[in-house]
Amino acid sequence: MSGETVQFEKAAEEAKAESEKRQMSTIAFPYLDLDTAVEVAHAMYKTRGHSAMEAHELAATMDQTLSGAFRLKTGTARIFGLTEKEGRDTTRLSDIGLRIIEADTEKEARAEAFLEVPLYAAIYENYKGQRLPPPKALEREMERLGVSNKQTDKARQAFERSARQAGFFAKGEDRLVKPHFEGQPTERENPPKEERKIEEKKRGGGGSGSGSSGGDYHPLIQGMIDRLPKVDQPWPETDRKAWLTMAEAIFAVIYTKGDDAKQPTVNTAGGTDDISDLTG
Repeated sequence: MSGETVQFEKAAEEAKAESEKRQMSTIAFPYLDLDTAVEVAHAMYKTRGHSAMEAHELAATMDQTLSGAFRLKTGTARIFGLTEKEGRDTTRLSDIGLRIIEADTEKEARAEAFLEVPLYAAIYENYKGQRLPPPKALEREMERLGVSNKQTDKARQAFERSARQAGFFAKGEDRLVKPHFEGQPTERENPPKEERKIEEKKRGGGGSGSGSSGGDYHPLIQGMIDRLPKVDQPWPETDRKAWLTMAEAIFAVIYTKGDDAKQPTVNTAGGTDDISDLTG
């Protein structure tokens, strides 16, 4: 019987551990709202400005002790991306945190901070352009995304308050709409880096070792530009004179009208180059 008792106790411990595991959230979200995080950012700036600070300094500024409630507030600011850890117990304001305390950049920074929260970003991506589900269904969605089933109600309430405070409910509280701000560049005005590289290649840029930007040049002129050395490399005077002579000959070929235009051969410092070689 003693063996059966040991096995029963072991099974009970395993079941308890599994239950506790299911109750732990696997996606980050704050228990408090965005306004609380902004309050922390203002207190940090008041205490140390742009410099890093220790927790006890911030607690004194906020007239609090190093309690669980204080840690909950500072943790909320960190999840919204307003603060950055520096060392074991030292924190500083992030770029978003510095912008969120300024009147002229606060609204944009609030919208950015809202999407810094992994849970909120996931919901935004899943329901972008669609109606949000009713409260209970939204809680089930949060549980599916990784929120503990014991915390879905608190997570939903903090989400709704934060969405309102970040301007995502401006079109109605049944859908998330990312705020647009005056002067904000569109994707067409500011395409991703890879798209810009493709465009540059289409225009003929980006392939020259001379640092030229490319363009709609005649092939002879483009070849001449490609022969320019980089700005930090030496260029002997004899080579410069040869390049200028070549340029003069090329201009004569391209821009001289009538039958008098001939394709000359130019002597350079490195030997004799036919201009037609520049197009290859």
